[in-house]
Amino acid sequence: MSNEEFEEKMRVGLQLTHQRLVEQKRRDHEMLIFSENGQIKYVDPFTIEI
Repeated sequence: MSNEEFEEKMRVGLQLTHQRLVEQKRRDHEMLIFSENGQIKYVDPFTIEI
């Protein structure tokens, strides 16, 4: 597998993971929680584009 093929598979996998996580949080009516520059952020999953 070449580097380009690996990078494409990683990109597709990350996009799919992102989409599934946002959909799950929407179903469960939970906030997305992540860290940005050491600060905890809470984001409404309905404001995230998938």
